Amino acid sequence: MSVNLAVIAAYLIGMVALGWWGMYRARNRADYLVAGRRLGTFMYSGTMAAIVLGGASTIGGIGLGYTYGISGAWLVAAIGTGIILLHAIFARRISRLKVYTVAR
Repeated sequence: MSVNLAVIAAYLIGMVALGWWGMYRARNRADYLVAGRRLGTFMYSGTMAAIVLGGASTIGGIGLGYTYGISGAWLVAAIGTGIILLHAIFARRISRLKVYTVAR
């Protein structure tokens, strides 16, 4: 039990330390919310994918794969392919809008 508490405490301290470091590094709202708009293509694709394709859809896809076989597991692959296509079409337009979030 003490090992579990030590891991939780180390994680908590690490998260607070990273937050503190980020707080002092961010100079304005854009730095904090959208990384100062300095993300490259690869990182921007990854953050857009994280909005839609997170842990819940991955775990859900595994559950569908377990229940329905390979046809149920296609959900995550289809969402990933859709994100890549949407990014290829809309990434420049979205970044030109200078928005802080993408409405769903």
